[in-house]
Amino acid sequence: MSTLKLACALSLGSLVVLVGGFAVGSEVWAGGLHDRDLPVPAVVNQDTLEHARAFDGDFVFDGGQKQRDGVTAAIETSVAALNPMVRKLGRQRLQQSNPILKNLSIRVDDESVAILFDGDGHRAKLDGTPHKTESAHGDKVKVSHRMRGTKLVELLDGVGGDRHNEFKLSADGSRLTIKVKIISSQLPVPVEYDLTYKRK
Repeated sequence: MSTLKLACALSLGSLVVLVGGFAVGSEVWAGGLHDRDLPVPAVVNQDTLEHARAFDGDFVFDGGQKQRDGVTAAIETSVAALNPMVRKLGRQRLQQSNPILKNLSIRVDDESVAILFDGDGHRAKLDGTPHKTESAHGDKVKVSHRMRGTKLVELLDGVGGDRHNEFKLSADGSRLTIKVKIISSQLPVPVEYDLTYKRK
């Protein structure tokens, strides 16, 4: 096979892989966490539960254009590390799968937390036990929620990668910052950005 044909074949192969990886959807960028790699369930004591209950409530996006631009910049940084032949596809997929959703609702009971963006999301036990479910796009996903100190952490593990959402409240509880990190075997550079919400 000639060098040109081989290069084309490799690029097409990469494109096929990327299509599969980018099709995971908005909630998870699959990375391949296996059951043994998922968080080990932890005992939820009263202090942990109290920290979690502080997050209970409804919030609305308040990051303005600055954070919208930040998401765009994070996507561009990740896309820049891709093969030039698949950058356009990669950019489109990342833009589609990282919309800034207006409303956030968090509901905490005695053993679990539900995190919903514009009405869609997941409920999982607060001890970090992975909950097997499906994304809004019908993809299989494992979701786990747990407290790390005063931060609420959501891990979504899909077919080939994972998404971390780390929630942190302001001192007075009126504002919430989410640190998002998306890791995939198809992304040489993770996508990382912050989102700010204010309590309604």
